[in-house]
Amino acid sequence: MGGDPRRITDVVLAAAVRAQADAVFLDPSERDDTYTLTLERASKPIATQTLEAGLGAAVIARLAFLADLDFSTPASTSAVVPVRAGNREAEAVITVRSGGQLRADVMLMPRRRERGTPLEHVDPEPGETVGRYRVMELLGKGGMGTVYKVEHLDLGRLYALKVLRSRVLARDATAGQRFLKEARTAARIHHPNIVDVVDLGYLPDGRPYLVMELLEGASLADRVERGALPVRDVLSIARQLATALAAAHDRGVIHTDVTPSNVLLVGTGEPLVKLVDFGLAVLADERTDDDDPKFILGTPAYVSPEQLRGRAPTDRSDQYGLGAVLFELVTGRPPFDHRDLRTLCQMHLSSPVPPVESPHGPLPTKLGEVIATCLQKLPEARFPSMRALLDVLDEIERISDRRGWRRWLPT
Repeated sequence: MGGDPRRITDVVLAAAVRAQADAVFLDPSERDDTYTLTLERASKPIATQTLEAGLGAAVIARLAFLADLDFSTPASTSAVVPVRAGNREAEAVITVRSGGQLRADVMLMPRRRERGTPLEHVDPEPGETVGRYRVMELLGKGGMGTVYKVEHLDLGRLYALKVLRSRVLARDATAGQRFLKEARTAARIHHPNIVDVVDLGYLPDGRPYLVMELLEGASLADRVERGALPVRDVLSIARQLATALAAAHDRGVIHTDVTPSNVLLVGTGEPLVKLVDFGLAVLADERTDDDDPKFILGTPAYVSPEQLRGRAPTDRSDQYGLGAVLFELVTGRPPFDHRDLRTLCQMHLSSPVPPVESPHGPLPTKLGEVIATCLQKLPEARFPSMRALLDVLDEIERISDRRGWRRWLPT
């Protein structure tokens, strides 16, 4: 495709609105001289097009211009702009990343109500309709959102709908943008071990919501409360979690809050692991304020030393969180634990890694080494990447199969 980048941008946005697409992604191809333009609906591609590299970069620049984004910073920036095609209207969350190779994504959702006198925030009730969904029941409340079971009016399929909590928006006017960022972040990663986000929208009171696949299962936190897991289960969970994080890192997304509460176990037998809640996630080229020590991302029992120091999290920060989770699965407790938050943080910063010992018997030697490496204080002392960590987990599986003792692991 060639031509005027302004016209191409307008045509793509209009086509996305007419097709009721959920997202548009413009990413560098494996070849350095092209870009791939993808329209998606319900997390599935509905159209793709290849652009010459210069034209792709010009289209991204045009998107940045339309959204009035600062194109000079290496950090990701986002803004919401209205889009119209015929009698269809939508709001587009345009995000541009100018660090390294240029990338852009556009998340589309129905227009929210016109700004004016604020409406009272009213939570949905069972039987009410939200967008294309009928509310079935309340599933639970988290730090940022309230989650409901909903049914798609046309398809009859069940989903989970997460809406931003009123008290969060009252306390922080920017929370809505961060909430939409969670949807954008999770929607970029299509992987069987990561929750799928399928839709976005606004309540009548202006609060954003996202729609996710409905997962029937228990959290890993509930499972580990019953005690340490057998080695066989730890190995399965470790590999699935590492695979999910590697997929996120490949897309430039860092979770920053890998905890047992953010992992669901779906199904019976050997459960399918699902990584959820990208509410704190950052893109690899985003920056936090290194001068503000109060700005810390993560859950205290699993947060990396560099995050505690206020530094920007990296893929190796997720390694630390994974190591803390695996330590707890093996031993039945987190690597560092204290009732006093300041003391707990100091333990992450300076205390040596405790011995990794399972009440179920000896561990494969390299599994203990994997956990200890993930929990190193300095990021550069951990694995070079999540893929490198996965290679070691593969080796553990090969050795256990070759020596024939896998079948004797506790179940």
